[in-house]
Amino acid sequence: MADHEDKARAALHTLGLELADKWASGFENRPTQQLVLQKIIDPAVKHILSSIFPWVVGVAILFLILLVCTVVTTVIVLRSGAGMPTNSDFLRAAAAGATI
Repeated sequence: MADHEDKARAALHTLGLELADKWASGFENRPTQQLVLQKIIDPAVKHILSSIFPWVVGVAILFLILLVCTVVTTVIVLRSGAGMPTNSDFLRAAAAGATI
């Protein structure tokens, strides 16, 4: 019983290798490459790009909005003069026994 299974596996393996070899050698022809490129690859790439493009634009717009908000917030904080406490502020507060 196992002998028949081994023969069947070997035959399927050989058949698979032969089919792969024929497919690969047939694909090496220039007209076949052009046909695959025009009929399969180009439409697939166009579909993927048309599907992803709105998301890319949306993410870019959100990034720009976030960047503008960050710059505006930084400018407001810097102009208000309420920056981070310096070391001298900490030393004065520690000498006075207070916390900042």
